[in-house]
Amino acid sequence: MRRARCTVAVAALVAGCLKPNPAYDSVETDGGTVGSTTTTTTSTTSTGVVPTSSTGTTEVTGTSAVTTSTATSGVLPDMSSGTTDTTTGEPTSCWDLGIDNWDVSTLSLDPPGSSPMLTPDAKTLHWRAFLGNEWHVIRSARDDPAVAFPAGMSIWPTSSYQADRPAFVAGTQELFFDSPGGDIYVLPRDGDGWGTPTAAGGAQAFGIGHESHPNPTADGAVLLFQRDDGLPFGQFQLGFNFYQITRDPQIHATFPDVPPVKVSPSDPGFGVLACPALAPDGLRLFFGAFDSDGGGQGNPNDGRAGVWFAERDSLDGGWHTVVRSPSLRVAGFVTCPVAVSADGCQLTLQLFTIGPGPTETRLARRG
Repeated sequence: MRRARCTVAVAALVAGCLKPNPAYDSVETDGGTVGSTTTTTTSTTSTGVVPTSSTGTTEVTGTSAVTTSTATSGVLPDMSSGTTDTTTGEPTSCWDLGIDNWDVSTLSLDPPGSSPMLTPDAKTLHWRAFLGNEWHVIRSARDDPAVAFPAGMSIWPTSSYQADRPAFVAGTQELFFDSPGGDIYVLPRDGDGWGTPTAAGGAQAFGIGHESHPNPTADGAVLLFQRDDGLPFGQFQLGFNFYQITRDPQIHATFPDVPPVKVSPSDPGFGVLACPALAPDGLRLFFGAFDSDGGGQGNPNDGRAGVWFAERDSLDGGWHTVVRSPSLRVAGFVTCPVAVSADGCQLTLQLFTIGPGPTETRLARRG
């Protein structure tokens, strides 16, 4: 159904295509120390098999421990992000503080995993973890955005989908994610459990490329995502573009089967971009990019791949004020943004290497 997997190093940026780093293209064990920022891995590679159908599952209540069972009795906890406001009004706090006014610290995921997706209110975190020979979506919630996230618990065993970058939309009670097969899926809540994942749009919407990094707006009306159809750059044999598609979430469960609109930022300062992290209002965008200096040659893990920022005046407008962050980049790593809070005060980051090496998750705060 899908195309062959990518064959070059830059696909590590997609964190869902080819990832020479074993922590991305292999399984994450659940035997690591709690609170560790790196993940023990094996050399088993992802098969890229097209996901099979899956029955609904439920979530265990009354405990913060991770469970690998696929069905339980009892009632699911509240899955909202702490707010029922689904407007796309202006965030209020930190957007005027500048691209480099960040305090970056380790984001400890318990159980260890990757792709920490922050909800708009910064009170809930979803991520991907490999536990008991099975992929899981993990959820952790906190009452105060200033405190650390507690240990999470499994909300969905996802072995047949290997769900990555799980983004929950509170207003529509949907979980978006991408899968190694190259499609974006949406998983609806169904009473006290989950329904069955379906493709978030038809063939025109998602084409024949490898789509990943689903970024829904807070109201679920706009979905921005990444596709591996960009121009090659330097030593990298492929590139990426960002696209978006819209719907009325109160009427349509999936996005219409129409071609999406390309919304890639453009700037001579970067040579290849990836890892979109769209603000909940859809008007601001963090993304990862390799600097164009050197023409894409040299060591890709020397800190040249870091975070950029852009904004737009409307959901169908073009990006402007495209700027590079000198501080949100780390020597020895590729730094990719994952998700940003609605007030612009917190940003989750995934750090990895192209080639074998460690991975880390971090939280950037400002304000």
